[in-house]
Order: sequence, then structure tokens, then C-alpha cells
Amino acid sequence: MQTASANASITRLLRAATLEVYSKNAPAQLDTGLAPGSDVYVSYLPGDDAAKRVEIATALRKGGYNPVPHVPARQMLNHEMLDEYIARATGEAGVTRVFLIAGDSSRPRGPYANSLDVIRSGVLEKRGIAHVDLAGHPEGNAGFDARELTDILIAKRDAVLAVGLSAGVVTQFCFDPHPIADWLHAVDTAGLDCPIRIGLAGPANPATLMKFAMRCGVGNSIMALQKHVGTVGRLLRDTGPDGVVRGLADTLGGNAGKNVENFHFFPFGGLEKTLGWIASAIAEAEG
Repeated sequence: MQTASANASITRLLRAATLEVYSKNAPAQLDTGLAPGSDVYVSYLPGDDAAKRVEIATALRKGGYNPVPHVPARQMLNHEMLDEYIARATGEAGVTRVFLIAGDSSRPRGPYANSLDVIRSGVLEKRGIAHVDLAGHPEGNAGFDARELTDILIAKRDAVLAVGLSAGVVTQFCFDPHPIADWLHAVDTAGLDCPIRIGLAGPANPATLMKFAMRCGVGNSIMALQKHVGTVGRLLRDTGPDGVVRGLADTLGGNAGKNVENFHFFPFGGLEKTLGWIASAIAEAEG
């Protein structure tokens, strides 16, 4: 049974929740459960169109939300494409915050191999970006051990601060609280003192979760789905990521969780399901 302080912590993080939208999601759907002014991230997957990302961001701004577009380094064909994308996002959608990612491609399509290259390009501060979110990987990332990933993340944080911008971290989703807890302790020990948003997979069926886990390269989660598809499937399809949230309660209430500002949802099963789960989880924590 969770303590009152743990429930209060979970409620606070859920009330401040952020999430992502994709091309098929209409911003108007958010009005059923997201507070006005909330950050809403605009996903940018391989094959997506930069102009469409700006269009979605503009619609979000007009709807009363704060759009945070993804900037996938490896999808930028050249400096001009990056500059135009950021210029339009700031000029047309009032964007001041972006989420830098390497992107799903194994090889860069242009001059930017990773988000550090984008930070050093000079485009972000030139075009009026004030805050940069960086990707955290609690379950690791191919080709790097945990310590290397922490060092790289801190180097990116330092590079963002060096160009006069503020920095935060948004983590990849996991289906198990233990890697997230271990990661929080590791980055706290390493001195990563910036705001953190913990990624969670919204309610979806196992097939959908597997598709996105494979697309996002979440290796351990893919193995977990394959090994425990019945358990994980029931958990996330019927009730959402309850086990992950409950399993993080002690960590979030301790020193390692002091920089966590909210949960960040990947609405793989759709916005309606995710927003419904958030509302139900808040009601349960307050009940």
C-alpha cells in the first residue's frame, strides 16, 4: 500500500503530465483532459514532413497549448533545412522549447549525426529557442554502456548551457520501474541537476506496444514484451502503466527523484485512452 506522501507525489507528477501528438492526432482532442498552456510534444518520425510538424505546432499554439517539436538530428538533410524548420516553428507557432533526438535512422541523412551537432550548429539560439530537452535512456542505447550514456548526456547538457539556453531531459518509455529507478540514482550521483520528465507508454494493446518498442529501439522492453506478453499486455491495455508508476513511488519521493517534474506520456493507444488513464490515476491517488 502506498503512503500518503507517495500518492501526493504521484498526483503532482500526473497533474503536470506532458504528452506527444502525431500527424493523425487532432489537437482538439486534448481539450478533454489536458490543462491549457500544457507542453505538448510534436513527434517527428522518419518519413514525416517538417512543414507538417510546424502546422501541428501552430494548431496547438492556437488551441492554447505550448508546442514542443521534436528535432531529429539525423533527419535534417542540411543546415538550411534545420534552420528553416526552427525558424518556421518559432515564427509561426511561437515555439521556444524543442526536444532534440538523434532520430530513428542508423545513419545521418545530412551533416548532423547526433543532437550535440545540432546544439553546436548555432541555429537554436539564433532562432530564439530558450529551452532544450535531451533524450534520456534508462534501458540503455545500442553501442554505449550506462556510464558512457550518462557522460554523453551531461556533455549535451553542458553544451546547451554554454550557448545560453536552459536544459532538461525526457526519458524513453519503459515497461519496468527498476531501470528508471536505477537511472535516476545514476544521473543524480553523476550530477545531472536539471528537470527530468519520465517517459511512460500510454494504454495500448501488446501488438501496438511491440511496434513502437521496435521503432524506438527499446531493447529490454522488447524482450519483456516477448517474454511476458500476457502480463504486460493486460497491464498496459486495460489499466495503463500502473505498475511502473507504483514501482517508482519510493524513488520519486527520495533524493534521486528530486529533479523529476512530471510524467511524459507516449499515447500509443491514442490520446483518449491516455488522457482517460491519467484522470483515473489521479482520482485513485487522491481517493
